[in-house]
Amino acid sequence: MDRETEIQETEYKMFPFWTIIVILACVAIWLYGAKLFLDQMREYEAYKEESRIASDTTFPAGIRINGVDVSGMTKDEAIALFQMEQNQQRTSFAITLVYGERRWRITSEQVPMSFDTQEVIEQAYHQGHYGTLNERRDARESLAREGADFTISYGFDRSSVSSLVDTVAESIDTDPVNASLDAFDAETHTFSFKEGKRGIKVDRTYLYEEIMHAIDQGAQEQSISVRTEILEPEIRLADLNGKFGLISSFTTETTNDKDRNTNISISASALNGKAVLPGATLSFNSCTGKRTYDKGYREAHAIVGGVLVDDTGGGVCQTSSTLFNAVVRADLEIVTRYAHSWPSIYVPRGEDATVNWPNRDFVFRNSTDWPIFLIAWYEDRKITVEIYGRYPDDFDHIDLESHTIKTIKPSNDVLYTLDETLPKGTRQAGHSKRTGYVVDTYKVYFDSLGNEIKRVKLFTTNYPATQDEIVYH
Repeated sequence: MDRETEIQETEYKMFPFWTIIVILACVAIWLYGAKLFLDQMREYEAYKEESRIASDTTFPAGIRINGVDVSGMTKDEAIALFQMEQNQQRTSFAITLVYGERRWRITSEQVPMSFDTQEVIEQAYHQGHYGTLNERRDARESLAREGADFTISYGFDRSSVSSLVDTVAESIDTDPVNASLDAFDAETHTFSFKEGKRGIKVDRTYLYEEIMHAIDQGAQEQSISVRTEILEPEIRLADLNGKFGLISSFTTETTNDKDRNTNISISASALNGKAVLPGATLSFNSCTGKRTYDKGYREAHAIVGGVLVDDTGGGVCQTSSTLFNAVVRADLEIVTRYAHSWPSIYVPRGEDATVNWPNRDFVFRNSTDWPIFLIAWYEDRKITVEIYGRYPDDFDHIDLESHTIKTIKPSNDVLYTLDETLPKGTRQAGHSKRTGYVVDTYKVYFDSLGNEIKRVKLFTTNYPATQDEIVYH
């Protein structure tokens, strides 16, 4: 064996083959350990980052609210920051409303402001704080790259502005006043009138919008003129002139009985000059009161209980019947009316109205929209009642038309009636034999040319038939 071969065998014996395998295995183990260590370190760093993210109570980088970078601030710090700014905004306007010489001042103290600060901050804080850790991390990385802007908005209590507008408007608004009837002169039979007045109305919509615009602009010491409109009265003086005067009149002739005519004259004077407002009623008995000697009334023939007797105030039924005819022709509402026991001689059948204190009355209502006035007088055996007011629009005048639709013949037998209030042995005449009638009465409306416009049935009157009567005891 040569020298070189010996050397090689010696080296082989000094570094066996398995040694290389061990070395390689050791290197592999070290590399694996190094990898485990690095993986663990990465996991630890990731854990630390996730723990930091999970425990972070500040806004992540990239969040801006109202243009302010709030990165690293807590929610409370952000709220405090914006509340300071908002307190300044709350005192940022003052407005003066002007109407002539009058002034109203509106400040932020009267118009509360509201901000959605809490809602916006919560929305901004939500970014990067909710979801899984991966979702939070991704959101924060996106915010850091691109950022996110949020805006706190504000508003005013619009109802308080509306209330302020109403308060101002109510102190200015004035209703128009219609021209009206002022007085009626019973001597001259003429009317006088009051001129109407214009009204004022604030344009509330305009005023509200101007105030809101000024507030939105943060107006300082701004003046706003209150805009109004003129309201014309519905009825002007020109609408009344020439529209009032005599609307109906009726006259009946009396007898030559002086006592009866005295009673008629006194009762006519009780009606004269009476005013009846719209919707009000007039009672004949209330006007005259009880007919007594102290008032000047005298005894005269009157129908009492269907019998003609002498009674204090006898004859006043002619006054009430004359009033009734004037009232119907004025197209006023009849409230209460009674007919006589038999037809009267001074008016057609169905056109009378009897009265008797205090049971039977004649009452009518002023069913127009304007006052009416009565003028009544007795002269030369005639009584006249006139009614003054506003001329009707839909007709010129009214007349009455009565038709007897039935005639009732009385019995020829004598009726004997026991009256124990009479002295024993008394026999006296009671009812007289009279024919009865049933009468329909119509109101007939005419135009200014005398053409009939319409007719309306007023009522049916029954005059009962009576037979001769003997009252005895």
